[in-house]
Amino acid sequence: MTPDKEAGSRFVLVWSVVRAVAAVAAAAGVIYLFAHDLAYVRTDPTPSGSHVPTYVTNFFSYFTIESNVFAALYLAFAAVWGFTRGSRGEKQPMALASFQILTACCALLTGVVYNVLLRGDDTSGGIAPFVEWTNELMHVAVPLIMLLDVVLSPRPRRVPWGTVLLPVGYAVAYLAYTIIRAPFIVSPVGGAPYWYPYPFLNPHAQGGWGGVMIYIVVIATGFAIFAALLVAFMRWRASRRAA
Repeated sequence: MTPDKEAGSRFVLVWSVVRAVAAVAAAAGVIYLFAHDLAYVRTDPTPSGSHVPTYVTNFFSYFTIESNVFAALYLAFAAVWGFTRGSRGEKQPMALASFQILTACCALLTGVVYNVLLRGDDTSGGIAPFVEWTNELMHVAVPLIMLLDVVLSPRPRRVPWGTVLLPVGYAVAYLAYTIIRAPFIVSPVGGAPYWYPYPFLNPHAQGGWGGVMIYIVVIATGFAIFAALLVAFMRWRASRRAA
């Protein structure tokens, strides 16, 4: 093995350790917050607050939770690849590279939207206050580690431009699911006959659907721009490495 290849293999192993630690941290944050809120739910005397199946579905209906689940899974898979095939010089699979784009896009948008629009709104799942360390972990640390992963990840893959459709399609599906489901769910806080995970998606908080649509257009546009920039950057990194 040449010195350059040996150094490259060492970096793959080092970054795999970083990914593994970050995967455990992201998973721990989701699990801890889920258990923390579930304990709170079981002591809630109101029917709308104590219904565990509704709480579980609401919890996993948060974009923050979903993006952190994606991050935990992606970082774990990427670490396993690095410890095995990656350390032997193989390219990362296209499926893993595509998952990286989806996860990074979700995590980065989570960080931006939270810190710009939602910081100070300390509710999680519509039930209990956010635990401070999980709040910062999910909205700051995980987005930052995914940004570093995009910039530093070893053996980047030249993903096709069509990969942009993966995060954009997910965003559209998430918004559709949220808007269709919300009117059928009784809010666990206050008992309102609807439940939206975020105030900017709630027409009752935005003065009607016009305000909501503005946010949807902005978020969808942001998602498309984030996805296109990520794909372009990873293609540039892969081309530079090949050259």
